Amino acid sequence: MAVRTFLAVIAAISLRLASNQALAAVPAELPALPAALLTNATQILDLSASQASLAIPVQLHGVVVDVSAPREHAVILADESGGVYVFAVTNLFAPYHPKDVLDIKGVTSAGQFAPCVRATEVKKVGWTNLPPPCPATYQQLITGALDAQYIKIRGVVRECWPAMPGNDTWRVVLSADGGIIPVRIPLPQDPHVQVDAEVTIEAVCLYEFNQRRQAISPVLQVPHGVSIQVDKLAPSNPYAAPIRSSASLLQYSHEIPYGHRVHVRGVVTCSAPGLVWIRDESSGLRIQTRQTDELHPGDEIDVLGFPGYGSSIPILEDAVYRKIGTLPSPAPFALTNPLAAYDYQDDLVSIKARLTEIQPVLNGLVLNLVQSNTVFKAVLNVPFNSRRLPSWQPGSLVRVVGICDVIYNTSTPVMGIWHPQSFQILLRSPADLAVLEAPSWWTATHLMFLLCIFAGGSLGVAGGAVLLARRRLNEQARRRTMAEAEFAAILAERNRLAREIHDTLAQGLAATSVQLQLAKVHLNGVTGPARQHLDVAEELVRHSLEEARNSIWNMRPQVLETRSLSGALNSILEKLSEGILRETHLDVTGQERRLAAIIETNILRIGQEAIANAVNHARANAIHVKLHFGEKDFSLTVSDDGKGFDPNNPPPSKGGFGLVGMRERASALNGKLTIHAAPNQGTQVNLWVPLAGR
Repeated sequence: MAVRTFLAVIAAISLRLASNQALAAVPAELPALPAALLTNATQILDLSASQASLAIPVQLHGVVVDVSAPREHAVILADESGGVYVFAVTNLFAPYHPKDVLDIKGVTSAGQFAPCVRATEVKKVGWTNLPPPCPATYQQLITGALDAQYIKIRGVVRECWPAMPGNDTWRVVLSADGGIIPVRIPLPQDPHVQVDAEVTIEAVCLYEFNQRRQAISPVLQVPHGVSIQVDKLAPSNPYAAPIRSSASLLQYSHEIPYGHRVHVRGVVTCSAPGLVWIRDESSGLRIQTRQTDELHPGDEIDVLGFPGYGSSIPILEDAVYRKIGTLPSPAPFALTNPLAAYDYQDDLVSIKARLTEIQPVLNGLVLNLVQSNTVFKAVLNVPFNSRRLPSWQPGSLVRVVGICDVIYNTSTPVMGIWHPQSFQILLRSPADLAVLEAPSWWTATHLMFLLCIFAGGSLGVAGGAVLLARRRLNEQARRRTMAEAEFAAILAERNRLAREIHDTLAQGLAATSVQLQLAKVHLNGVTGPARQHLDVAEELVRHSLEEARNSIWNMRPQVLETRSLSGALNSILEKLSEGILRETHLDVTGQERRLAAIIETNILRIGQEAIANAVNHARANAIHVKLHFGEKDFSLTVSDDGKGFDPNNPPPSKGGFGLVGMRERASALNGKLTIHAAPNQGTQVNLWVPLAGR
């Protein structure tokens, strides 16, 4: 164990020294240094990374606020100007503890995040109390400017975790000034520090950061021997707090809440790992929890949780609950109008609709439903064998029961009401879908069959013709069913390949590119064949990564999995035109609805190719995209005011599919693609797709 600890320490120190050498190898024009010898923490922290890597001599006199990682090799030292991280290659700091006064000689180091000191000589000259901490806010902490500073902050304990086996620190999560801060505290654990207590914490501010020396989040470390001040104890019986209705959460109140938990009570309507839905006398409510007690619809529970901000409707986060009884399973609210679903967010509802399509997904099924020209989805998020559903057939009239999940526009309003865009029903089990009416038997095929029977022998020739037609119709239906199944299988396989490429090949190439860039940094200033080979290798990796990303782009339109067709095209228009075009518009007319997956995929690719051509080749100032949803057809128009071109002699395509690919996609939809263009007169791409019978 001692050998492992020693190797871990050496590895950590080597990583810091390697970072310093890499930064020192990068040439830069440095401003004049403040002094040949630095004598306080502020002078060190004022250095840039390039300056600190020059190993400027340092003499410090200060008090040890706390030991740091790697243990016995590093401390947080504070003088009258502030705090600074000090480390040594050997275990120079093994004999020292918080409150020891030290004289330190060493040199500056760029460190991995903030400038620090590499000590070469350490001498203890006394003992004193810790300096007074500096009050800080969450907004100050997240700037990254308080690294190694001894601060004080007040907040509410949101979570409390005991020490892990073999670890000498326990943890709390502090809610302060609207932010969430993890805190590490040395043992022993204070029994008065519990969830919902108001506390004041004195701690050293440290940071999680990335390879670019950018702060990700603050982490507070309480020094050894420093206790947490409990300003207000957590309620001895938190469930004795007044019960709040779910509808009252985050409503206007003249009193400003401090961030404590709230107490709600309701009947369980649905439960899943990490999530529980309840209903009280006012509405439904979604609860996020780590508690794993088994719950069933009808269980009455008391819940304590923190209201979550920023979503379209309040939720309770980091919640705990207790079961207090069992009631009859709640009846769903029956919706006769689909638009009424927007008033039942997170509540149990039922609705009758026509089942139009069944889409297998990774963990279950997505069902496309329509009622009164309103298209919505039902989602069954459990592994499922579709062969157990012989009555689930497109065209059936069904009744679905589940949790109403309202989907809002991706762009939030500046102020005022945030209007919903669509909704979906989260099914709890297969029993939540009941087939009320099978697809009509009175199809054209069956009517033709009856006519053949009544015609009899006197119409033998006509009956034979009708029989032949019936066989053709059956064959077409069989081929259509096989084609739909084949397309579903192809789409699932393409999605799997896209994920595999993204998770393995693309990430491996990205990591290889980073390693080549680091190698070039270490070889900066070196010329010759080695440097040329590195340049060629980096270009090959970059080209391969681009090809992998293009393959993922062509195989899997992920944007359609989370957005509507108009939202996906609008996102593409914004990303491709940002900083290039002066004006863009996207208009939608008619009743917008979701179309079949193959139709939406081809329309998206045609629109994307048309927008990319306008941005990359037309030198346009403005692009106007228009989508029209008709009852039996759909049309897409992409027009620009660019330089235009001769449609009989189009420019070659460097990526995507070009005009030939656009026409092939339109033909696959039985649609029509027309292009109106002329030199210096702009370009207009029109796509028309029939929707009848889909």
